[in-house]
Amino acid sequence: MKDNEESENNFQDTLVPQLEPGITDISAVTKVGRQMRKIFYIVSLTGIGLCINACTSTGYVSTEPSYVEYSRPAQPSSLHVWINGDWVYNQQNHEYVQKNGYWEKPRRNREHVSGHWQTSPQGTFWVSGRYQRNNR
Repeated sequence: MKDNEESENNFQDTLVPQLEPGITDISAVTKVGRQMRKIFYIVSLTGIGLCINACTSTGYVSTEPSYVEYSRPAQPSSLHVWINGDWVYNQQNHEYVQKNGYWEKPRRNREHVSGHWQTSPQGTFWVSGRYQRNNR
C-alpha cells in the first residue's frame, strides 16, 4: 500500500509544476507577471512615442534661409505638373536644406498644396507641401 501511495505522489509531482523555492502560491507569480506586462507595455509605448517625435520634430529658426534658384528640367510630358521643392530640417546642423522640385503626374482627385514658411512664438518653421482631396 505504501508503494502505491509513493508512486501516486511521484505521479502528481510530475504533473503539477513545482514553484520556485520561497514562492508559496501561484497567485504571487500571476501578480508579478501582470506587473511585468504593464511595465513592458509602458516602456514600449514610451519608446514608440520617442521614435515618432524624433522623426517628425519641427526645426525652428530665427530667419528663413535664402532661396537658391535652380534650373527646372524639361517637362517629361504634358500630363506632368511641377511640384515645388521643399525644405528639410537637418537635426545635426540645426538648419534647413533646400530640396529641388520635380515633375510628377497629378494624383487622382487630389491637388498639391505647396509648402510655406510659418512663424510662431518659438520661431519660423517650414510646413511641407502635400496632396489634399479636391472639393469638387
